[in-house]
Amino acid sequence: MKRLYLLLLILFFTACATTSSGHRGIGYGSQDYVYVGDFCKKHNLQYDFDTLDDVVKIFSKEKDIRLILNSNIVYFNGSTFGLTDSPKYINGKLFVPRDLEAKVFSKEPVFYKSIFTIHTVVIDPGHGGNDPGAISCRGMKEKDLNLKIAKYLKEELEARGFKVILTRDRDVFISLQGRVNVAKRNKADIFISVHGNSNKSKRLRGAEMYYLSPNRFNSQERALKLTKEDNFCSGRINADTEAILWDLLLTKNYSLSVELSHSLYFSFRNMGFSVRPPKRAPFYVLRLAYVPSVLVETGYLSNKYEEKWLRKESYQKQIAEAIALAVVSMNKQYNNFASRNKQL
Repeated sequence: MKRLYLLLLILFFTACATTSSGHRGIGYGSQDYVYVGDFCKKHNLQYDFDTLDDVVKIFSKEKDIRLILNSNIVYFNGSTFGLTDSPKYINGKLFVPRDLEAKVFSKEPVFYKSIFTIHTVVIDPGHGGNDPGAISCRGMKEKDLNLKIAKYLKEELEARGFKVILTRDRDVFISLQGRVNVAKRNKADIFISVHGNSNKSKRLRGAEMYYLSPNRFNSQERALKLTKEDNFCSGRINADTEAILWDLLLTKNYSLSVELSHSLYFSFRNMGFSVRPPKRAPFYVLRLAYVPSVLVETGYLSNKYEEKWLRKESYQKQIAEAIALAVVSMNKQYNNFASRNKQL
């Protein structure tokens, strides 16, 4: 049993070895990568790299380029394409694939083998039953708004060929654990939690996207500690062991969650919504949803102007369409890359 669990941890670590957590140096060929500072200097660009988010922003007045460590997908001025490799963080320096230069200026994608396909989507309408969520000054309950948008989203995605499961399809209370269990039970590929927003400031408005905060990941330190404990070596799995395996799984899903949140951001922005850049957060449904997961705050019920729009069926359907298009866009990129790669 000892060997079995050690092997299990090794397999998880191997699967996650290319993740950005810890930013350990990775070997690379100088002909394939270029230092981001040199890239920006050559093209009169600026860059910003948030080591917590693992999101690389390269920009000018005309260009908005966003990359994610461990992801071959590039977001360029609201569109997406793929690279032959992902950005690397090596010995305190950030390197980008050399073919980024050609692709940014030619917009011709380089196709690669798909590592992710979306078939099944779990949509989670937040709150419900005796938990109304936020309530607007005119009495609009967040739980009702969430359910309406979720149902419209289900229709949008099913019309595009996805299998869709709602965590609730009526006004009932479901525990947070019950919600994430739906994703596990149905072997979902992604989990989207739909919420409305509220704030003491009545001026705040716009949609927001959240993904799991990477500071929740401490898998490797905990795993090393656990392997030294007698209870692990004896073959008995305790709660801490289970938590470590969860953290490993979350680390594996992290890049895809960030990617999905940025796909949502560009989809909302391109459709004319007021939207803020994606943020990280330690929400329960993001931490334990088993799959790449995002939480979408569709608008502020505390803003009387936005609340009027959120009441409208047409606006709710537009929100659902924006979310659906983001899912389609992300899935299409991977499917196209896989298809073209087979032909090469």
